[in-house]
Amino acid sequence: MKKTQKSEERWKKLNPEQFHVLREKGTERPFTGKYVKNKEKGKYVCAGCGAELFSSETKFESGTGWPSFYDVAAKGNVKLHEDVRYGMRRI
Repeated sequence: MKKTQKSEERWKKLNPEQFHVLREKGTERPFTGKYVKNKEKGKYVCAGCGAELFSSETKFESGTGWPSFYDVAAKGNVKLHEDVRYGMRRI
């Protein structure tokens, strides 16, 4: 996977929430994001570099409060990590 190289000033052009998620490994509060209930067909892309991450075709309702997908759009664009916190297994 090729890392996106941008200056910190360029990253700071993102809105505060985007910066927090993309640069500080943050997340939005569950059930508050604009995409959690989105039903429109299309692609989900990185706000930082524009790389395609997920397709609406693979989106499903997980009950977690965040958009969930059962597959990535392009294997090289998403790095997967296992998370077993909070009594569940997530990728």
